[in-house]
Amino acid sequence: MNTPKKIVSSGFLTAFALIAFMLENLFPPLLVVGGRIGIANFFVLIAGICCGFWYGFAVLILKAVLGSLLSGNASAVLYSLPAGAIAYTVQMLIVLYMPKASVVAASVVGGVINASVQNAAFCLITSTPEYIVYLPYLAFVGLIGGAIVGTAVFITIKFVPLKIFQQKTQGDNGENT
Repeated sequence: MNTPKKIVSSGFLTAFALIAFMLENLFPPLLVVGGRIGIANFFVLIAGICCGFWYGFAVLILKAVLGSLLSGNASAVLYSLPAGAIAYTVQMLIVLYMPKASVVAASVVGGVINASVQNAAFCLITSTPEYIVYLPYLAFVGLIGGAIVGTAVFITIKFVPLKIFQQKTQGDNGENT
């Protein structure tokens, strides 16, 4: 896929990620305060796999910053951006360098890391270490959310033709390559 198509695809994926983020914020948390499935991360992971690491990272940053601003909770970016960056990086390392690991497994690991880092960041920023007691519950929600997101990414990659993400160009011999 060439760069302009990657940029446009990343823009669409960012828009979808923001919509999913805003829709998910309309529902109450799962099990404990802060517990979310993280449906918007589907679009971040798709961008990383189909367009490349840095395009997915850009979608992640824009989703975290714009989603926090649009939801009226600008301080949430202090928790979501570091957690998302660490989780996304680990997920992509698993996808890129562990070919026998599934995207579902990578997403589960990412979901648990995201929840754990957000909880730790909250405890540090607010000087409330007692909230670390939520960590097992948030990690469980991260596990469930990671499994759901990873399964959706797996199904999308398996059943959506890759030609949707690739642009055909004219080769020297006149055939599409």
